[in-house]
Amino acid sequence: MKTWWLPFTHAMNGIRQAMKEERHMKVHFTIGLIVLAVALYLPLTWMERAILCLTIGVVLSAEMFNTAFERTVDLVTEEWHPLAKAAKDIASGAVLVLALTSVAIALCIFVPYLVQ
Repeated sequence: MKTWWLPFTHAMNGIRQAMKEERHMKVHFTIGLIVLAVALYLPLTWMERAILCLTIGVVLSAEMFNTAFERTVDLVTEEWHPLAKAAKDIASGAVLVLALTSVAIALCIFVPYLVQ
Protein backbone atom coordinates (compact mmCIF):
# COMPACT_ATOMS: atom_id res chain seq x y z
CA MET A 1 0.00 0.00 0.00
CA LYS A 2 2.88 2.35 0.78
CA THR A 3 4.28 2.14 -2.77
CA TRP A 4 0.85 2.90 -4.26
CA TRP A 5 0.51 6.07 -2.19
CA LEU A 6 4.05 7.39 -2.74
CA PRO A 7 3.58 8.67 -6.33
CA PHE A 8 0.43 10.49 -5.22
CA THR A 9 2.42 12.11 -2.40
CA HIS A 10 5.12 13.23 -4.85
CA ALA A 11 2.46 14.66 -7.16
CA MET A 12 0.85 16.61 -4.33
CA ASN A 13 4.28 17.93 -3.34
CA GLY A 14 4.75 19.14 -6.91
CA ILE A 15 1.40 20.92 -6.89
CA ARG A 16 2.19 22.57 -3.54
CA GLN A 17 5.63 23.65 -4.75
CA ALA A 18 4.20 25.15 -7.95
CA MET A 19 1.53 27.01 -5.97
CA LYS A 20 4.09 28.28 -3.47
CA GLU A 21 6.86 29.32 -5.86
CA GLU A 22 5.24 30.25 -9.17
CA ARG A 23 3.45 33.59 -9.46
CA HIS A 24 1.60 32.64 -12.65
CA MET A 25 0.35 29.44 -11.06
CA LYS A 26 -1.20 31.53 -8.30
CA VAL A 27 -2.79 33.82 -10.90
CA HIS A 28 -4.22 30.93 -12.93
CA PHE A 29 -5.47 29.22 -9.76
CA THR A 30 -7.16 32.39 -8.48
CA ILE A 31 -8.84 33.06 -11.83
CA GLY A 32 -9.93 29.42 -11.90
CA LEU A 33 -11.59 29.79 -8.50
CA ILE A 34 -13.39 32.93 -9.70
CA VAL A 35 -14.60 31.12 -12.82
CA LEU A 36 -15.83 28.21 -10.69
CA ALA A 37 -17.67 30.59 -8.36
CA VAL A 38 -19.40 32.27 -11.32
CA ALA A 39 -20.18 28.84 -12.79
CA LEU A 40 -21.87 27.81 -9.54
CA TYR A 41 -23.83 31.07 -9.39
CA LEU A 42 -25.14 30.98 -12.95
CA PRO A 43 -27.65 28.33 -14.07
CA LEU A 44 -25.16 26.52 -16.31
CA THR A 45 -25.71 23.04 -17.65
CA TRP A 46 -23.63 20.19 -16.25
CA MET A 47 -21.80 20.05 -19.62
CA GLU A 48 -20.88 23.74 -19.46
CA ARG A 49 -19.58 23.29 -15.92
CA ALA A 50 -17.61 20.21 -16.99
CA ILE A 51 -16.04 22.14 -19.89
CA LEU A 52 -15.02 24.94 -17.52
CA CYS A 53 -13.52 22.48 -15.01
CA LEU A 54 -11.60 20.73 -17.78
CA THR A 55 -10.35 24.06 -19.13
CA ILE A 56 -9.17 25.18 -15.68
CA GLY A 57 -7.41 21.85 -15.12
CA VAL A 58 -5.67 21.99 -18.48
CA VAL A 59 -4.44 25.56 -17.92
CA LEU A 60 -3.08 24.69 -14.46
CA SER A 61 -1.41 21.57 -15.85
CA ALA A 62 0.12 23.53 -18.72
CA GLU A 63 1.54 26.06 -16.28
CA MET A 64 3.09 23.23 -14.28
CA PHE A 65 4.56 21.64 -17.43
CA ASN A 66 5.99 25.03 -18.36
CA THR A 67 7.54 25.40 -14.91
CA ALA A 68 9.06 21.91 -15.06
CA PHE A 69 10.39 22.62 -18.55
CA GLU A 70 11.96 25.93 -17.51
CA ARG A 71 13.60 24.35 -14.49
CA THR A 72 14.97 21.53 -16.63
CA VAL A 73 16.50 24.07 -19.03
CA ASP A 74 18.01 25.90 -16.06
CA LEU A 75 19.45 22.62 -14.79
CA VAL A 76 21.07 21.82 -18.14
CA THR A 77 22.73 25.19 -18.67
CA GLU A 78 23.55 28.04 -16.33
CA GLU A 79 24.82 30.23 -19.16
CA TRP A 80 22.55 32.27 -21.37
CA HIS A 81 21.97 30.52 -24.68
CA PRO A 82 19.63 31.58 -27.49
CA LEU A 83 18.19 28.05 -27.81
CA ALA A 84 17.50 27.87 -24.08
CA LYS A 85 15.75 31.24 -24.26
CA ALA A 86 13.75 30.14 -27.29
CA ALA A 87 12.69 26.92 -25.59
CA LYS A 88 11.53 28.78 -22.49
CA ASP A 89 9.74 31.45 -24.54
CA ILE A 90 7.97 28.85 -26.68
CA ALA A 91 6.80 26.89 -23.63
CA SER A 92 5.57 30.10 -22.03
CA GLY A 93 3.84 31.06 -25.28
CA ALA A 94 2.03 27.73 -25.28
CA VAL A 95 0.60 28.52 -21.85
CA LEU A 96 -0.46 31.97 -23.07
CA VAL A 97 -2.25 30.46 -26.09
CA LEU A 98 -4.05 28.03 -23.81
CA ALA A 99 -4.95 30.75 -21.29
CA LEU A 100 -6.38 32.97 -24.04
CA THR A 101 -8.29 30.01 -25.46
CA SER A 102 -9.74 29.35 -22.00
CA VAL A 103 -10.88 32.98 -21.81
CA ALA A 104 -12.64 32.55 -25.16
CA ILE A 105 -14.30 29.34 -23.91
CA ALA A 106 -15.44 31.06 -20.70
CA LEU A 107 -16.86 33.97 -22.68
CA CYS A 108 -18.73 31.60 -25.01
CA ILE A 109 -20.29 29.94 -21.98
CA PHE A 110 -20.91 32.96 -19.72
CA VAL A 111 -21.98 35.71 -22.13
CA PRO A 112 -25.35 34.17 -23.12
CA TYR A 113 -26.29 33.93 -19.42
CA LEU A 114 -25.03 37.42 -18.59
CA VAL A 115 -26.85 39.24 -21.41
CA GLN A 116 -30.26 37.82 -20.53
